This record gives sequence, C-alpha cells and structure tokens, in this order.
Amino acid sequence: MNKWLKSWSIFIFSIGGIVIILIFWLVFSLFSFKASMIPDRKEEEKVISQAEQYIQEKYPTMKYEISHVLYDNDKEYPDFEYAAVILNTETQKTFKVYENKHTKQMEDNIIIQEEAKFIEQLRPKVYSYITKIFGEPESISFTPSYTTKAAPTLNIRLNNKKEEINEDMFQSFIDYLQHELNVKHAYVNFLYDNETEAWSTDF
Repeated sequence: MNKWLKSWSIFIFSIGGIVIILIFWLVFSLFSFKASMIPDRKEEEKVISQAEQYIQEKYPTMKYEISHVLYDNDKEYPDFEYAAVILNTETQKTFKVYENKHTKQMEDNIIIQEEAKFIEQLRPKVYSYITKIFGEPESISFTPSYTTKAAPTLNIRLNNKKEEINEDMFQSFIDYLQHELNVKHAYVNFLYDNETEAWSTDF
C-alpha cells in the first residue's frame, strides 16, 4: 500500500512539475511576444538621426519633415527593421529612409516608388503587345522589386503551346521592353498553357 502511495505521489508531483514548467513557458512566451511588438526607443532615435544626415547629404535642397518611425515588427519589409518616414513638404509625398540590414548602408525607397509607378504605366502597353502578337493571355503579372538593387519581375502565361512560340518572337518582345518601353532591368518569363517549361531571361 505504502509503495503504491509513494508511486502515486511521485506521479502527481511529476505532473505538477510539468504543469508549472508549461505555465512559466507560456508566461515567458507571452511577455517575449509583447516585448517584440514594442519598438526600441534607441533604435528609433538612431534611425531619425541617420535619416536627417542622409537627406542633408543626398537631397540638400529638399524641404521635409520626419513624420514618424516605422517599426517592421511583422517582417513585411526585407531590407529594414526601422525606417524614418519622411514627408516632402513641397510635393506632399512620403518616402522611407533606413539602414539596409544587408549592406549596412543608408537608403531610401524613392526609386522603388518610381519603379512601381512606371510599371503601372507599362501594364496596358505590355498587354496590348502580347494580345496583338500572341493572342489573349491567360494572365500577366508585372511586379516591382520592392527592394533596392533588384529587378522587377514580368510573368506572362500564354494560351499558346510552346511549339507556337520561337526564340525570335520572345527576343522581339524583350527588344520591345528595352527599346520601346525603356525598361532597364527585369526578369521576364513566358509560361505556356498547361506546361511547366518557359522562355526566361533577365537583363
């Protein structure tokens, strides 16, 4: 009997210990999660100081205000964790200034914004060319890079078989992008109806 009680007590204490450990782990995880959601004041002050110096050097005549600091706690942006959001008081447009966590260099996203606007203007022209030469496409996806020193991506899924498209036709489209639409850099993919193969290139 005593042996049975001893075994049962050990079992109860073991379960109790596991429960206590789990409670401590849950409390620790909750506090850690909450802490990760709160921006670091020193990092905010650092990026503000860096942004002011960066703008003075790169855009010395710009009239601006620092609107706020963006803390990327959701990991939405690949290049930074903290960014100063700048308002150009003359144009009323905003942009971000940040330290690229990969290159450790200060950057802004003005070029990325301009690229996105440029691509938006090109979409109907690309669609018109593709429809005229290849017929109605299944889909066209022309997306900006969303990061500096990277190229936008153009994916075109055609309602054509691969044998209906040759290299000259693909190259003619690349020439059109470069020389008619003035696209400087891009990853371009021609995808075919129900096929995994593609014509692809980058420039």
